[in-house]
Amino acid sequence: MLQSMRDNLKGTAAIIVAAFFGFIMVIGGIDFFTGASGGSADQVADVNGEKISNLDLQRAIQNRRSMIESQYGENVPADLLTDEQLRGPVLQQLVNSSVMRQAAQERGMVMSAASVDREIVQMPGFQVNGQFDQQMFRDGLRRMGYSPAGFRQLLEQEMVMQQFIGSISDSAFATRAEAEEVVSVSMEERDFDYLTLSASPLLADIQVSDDEIQAYYDENQQNFQRPEQVAIEYVELTPEQFAANIDVSEQDLRAQYDQEVKNFQANIRRHAAHILIEGDDEAAQKKVDEVQAKLSEGQAFDALAKEYSDDIVSREEGGDVGFTSGDVFPEPFEDALTELEVGQVSGAVRTDAGTHFIKLIEVADAEPPTFEERKAAIAARLRNAEAEREFVGAVSRLGDLTYNAESLSGPAEDLSVPVQKSPLFSRQGGAGIASEGKVIEAAFSPEVLEDGNASDVLNLSENHAVVLKVVEHKPAGVKPLEEVKQEITQRLKRDNAGEQLAGKATTIQSQVESGEALADVAEAEGLTLETSDKTRRGGFGARGEVVNHVFAMDAPKPGAKNLGQFTLGTGDVVVVQLRDVRAGDLSRQSKEQREALMQQLASMQGTSELTAVQTYLASRADIEVSTPGD
Repeated sequence: MLQSMRDNLKGTAAIIVAAFFGFIMVIGGIDFFTGASGGSADQVADVNGEKISNLDLQRAIQNRRSMIESQYGENVPADLLTDEQLRGPVLQQLVNSSVMRQAAQERGMVMSAASVDREIVQMPGFQVNGQFDQQMFRDGLRRMGYSPAGFRQLLEQEMVMQQFIGSISDSAFATRAEAEEVVSVSMEERDFDYLTLSASPLLADIQVSDDEIQAYYDENQQNFQRPEQVAIEYVELTPEQFAANIDVSEQDLRAQYDQEVKNFQANIRRHAAHILIEGDDEAAQKKVDEVQAKLSEGQAFDALAKEYSDDIVSREEGGDVGFTSGDVFPEPFEDALTELEVGQVSGAVRTDAGTHFIKLIEVADAEPPTFEERKAAIAARLRNAEAEREFVGAVSRLGDLTYNAESLSGPAEDLSVPVQKSPLFSRQGGAGIASEGKVIEAAFSPEVLEDGNASDVLNLSENHAVVLKVVEHKPAGVKPLEEVKQEITQRLKRDNAGEQLAGKATTIQSQVESGEALADVAEAEGLTLETSDKTRRGGFGARGEVVNHVFAMDAPKPGAKNLGQFTLGTGDVVVVQLRDVRAGDLSRQSKEQREALMQQLASMQGTSELTAVQTYLASRADIEVSTPGD
């Protein structure tokens, strides 16, 4: 079981470990698995009697939004991050997660407490300099609203669900016939020659009249639509705005440091190893007795761990399970560990995971840092704490100051912050503050846009508040001709050049069809003939565009060549001669390439099978989803 769990950490569980536990929150919300959700009045879905609350959904939406922003930065269109856009897919993921977790539980899948604890210890988010840090662990759970027990339960359930998912997706396979079919298309090669008739030399001499521009503009106004736009002025509050003006006295720093030293308790970290015997039957007890006897004889602990331990992960390392500061492992384990001297081994210790023999490898003591070492951190903490208080006070005043305000300049002056203004932006958002979904929603709301009111205080995050007013509004409509005249002019010139070049390309094609070599025709025309052999699909820019057109051509008959011409987006015209087409051959790929392809196809098949299983389970589940406003 433990090895199966470990193998499954190659998938999503590995992301949990690598990325702290943000993924869990995205999938399941903060309290989804801990039972801390709201009541039925706050319910957004019910899966076989298991409630999903609006709190679960809102937290999952926020974490999904944060994950998208972290991955794609400012390039994400703001409308993709709104609650309305995210609600459906996030709620569906919560439902799917619940269905899969319930299926895993119904099949009796479990995860040992030792395995869960070991994963917690190894999480980078809980480590300092590569070692588990108890304070980081406590602080992290406190920020996210977890108790240690609740987090262990959540992680265990996620790992069990991933074990179930892995049992489906990891069992998929691909046949050689499927691989050969994929390779025949994806690895197809084409040999061709081509020459390019450039539009650039013609563009300067092509004249476009105002009548032609007007006619094109009139006939293609659907291409020149401008969305509704607004510009806003806004007052923005963050703690950082107040922190810059806060001074911290030496006396306050000393007093805070003295309090830290007074409250400091040596943070003793113990480095442990164990031998785990799972089960409580006669066979397990016999194994426990054997280990106890051999330990009493003085046999090496690490050798016995490799031979007897059921913790497959730690036994390969002589039973080493890393450091603990007192509450990483189950309480009986921790209690026994604290009674040991370095190098000493405990007797049999019973926990929910089984029976342990525990060895204390080393003890690390933490000494209080000096005042100079702590001075900068204490100053920053005191300054930030005061800034937080001033920020909270300013936010509470902001709504009152801006209510019915004709302008935001007065409230901004009272709070000693600037009034800022945005460029025009549409409902798809814009740069900076205009990329925030709440800002976009407020700016285009009837109360703000039509009635001219200031918005309510918008809490963009825990420490970021904004109030805004619309100062400019442009209704949707057609862009004026002057705004798009240059664009139309260039388009008409390219079209004109393309028509001229298409005629020349047709002449060249006719010469080749009459028996002249394409190379000779190119030389006579002063053109460069490009040769491309063993070419595969794809590419970028003009070259990629040529390749895409060539792969759309019919394969030539044996001993023949196919001719064609096409226009590129630049207005250039290409004449191409396709000489040969060869299907991809799996046997020509290296052993490593074949293995990688088979793994990729199996992974795709596994994903497909997992989706099918999920769909099947969902179809049999009793699922009720509430619509907004219910």
